[in-house]
Amino acid sequence: MQAGLTPVPPVIPDGDATLFHVIALQGVVEAYQNGQWYLVRPGHLLSAKDVVRTGVGSRAMLRRGGVELELRDNVDVRLDDLEKETAKIGLLRGGRVSARVHANEHLEIVARHTRTANVGAAHFVVSVSPSGKVNVASSEGSVRFSAQDKEVVVASGSESTAMPDEAPSEPEPIPRQLLLSVIWPDDDRLDSQGAIKGRAQPSSRVSVNGVDTEVGADGNFHAQVPLKVGKNYIQVEAEDILGRNKAVDKVVTRAAPAPSLEPTEQEIWNP
Repeated sequence: MQAGLTPVPPVIPDGDATLFHVIALQGVVEAYQNGQWYLVRPGHLLSAKDVVRTGVGSRAMLRRGGVELELRDNVDVRLDDLEKETAKIGLLRGGRVSARVHANEHLEIVARHTRTANVGAAHFVVSVSPSGKVNVASSEGSVRFSAQDKEVVVASGSESTAMPDEAPSEPEPIPRQLLLSVIWPDDDRLDSQGAIKGRAQPSSRVSVNGVDTEVGADGNFHAQVPLKVGKNYIQVEAEDILGRNKAVDKVVTRAAPAPSLEPTEQEIWNP
């Protein structure tokens, strides 16, 4: 157990339709309630102004009436306003939140400078990159995605992106197949660092040897990988906004540096 945490949540009266219930957990999940952080357990009740945090490799499922939220790893979410049929959620720290909402419920997710809300029954995803880029995609139904006085309707099977402090892009269809292409460094040009370049969907999450790499608005990404002399295994992984995964890998070989030649005053040939 982490220092300063307790597995015992505060007592909240059950039967309140505005509360979220924690229905499933993976890894370490914490909740900030009444000025203290608690370790979350299945069955934990969450009320307005509570903050839920997922750690590395963790996730949590929350449910309230006709609203179900999946919080992926490295996410901080605040339950801002919880009314009988309306909920407002603040995505405080990056990562990805998936929401499934029934037709008679209304859910709004605030992420950075953007707002996303369902239009009737919908299943949608909101993600925030480390740089502040916000991506929204819908797999069922439609959602309204707004920022900087512009609103777009993201229909089923489409996605939109809002760069930091910018308006959302016009929605585009989500590709049928996950896009990932990589340009590998040439073996004969390798030194202590290898340059990895590639392309993916702007809304995808890309990692190189386990380290997250930012994907630009144009879909391009690049990373530097430390290389030792000899063979080096490099893996590039991509996960799109719908959770589909793809990985490619390659072994590159860095040659040993050539021996240095030092000048000498010794006569090499003396007839």
